[in-house]
Amino acid sequence: MNGEALLSDAGWSTGSIWLVILIGGALTYLTRFGGHILISLLGTIPPRASAALDAVPAAVMTAIVAPVLVSGDWPERVAIIVCAILSLRLPLIAVVVIGTAMVAGARALGS
Repeated sequence: MNGEALLSDAGWSTGSIWLVILIGGALTYLTRFGGHILISLLGTIPPRASAALDAVPAAVMTAIVAPVLVSGDWPERVAIIVCAILSLRLPLIAVVVIGTAMVAGARALGS
């Protein structure tokens, strides 16, 4: 779906989209600020909370990658598998660039 279809079909105006972006940014800032306040009040993070926070990045990556791996097209699936293998040896930014280039190239070729 392109941006023009979103604006015309769903009834979203440009102002509404900017409002959602600004509210999202404000809520993100407040969440981060609240975390700093909470840590300053507690002094240290309890071990169980620290373990839960350590698990968040893996959970987020799984939530992003798993649906694409299951229901995505072949270019995305191949890129995910190649990136998983490359991530064992290369820095994160290199893996992201390679994966993005693979998917963009495959889509440009019509796959």
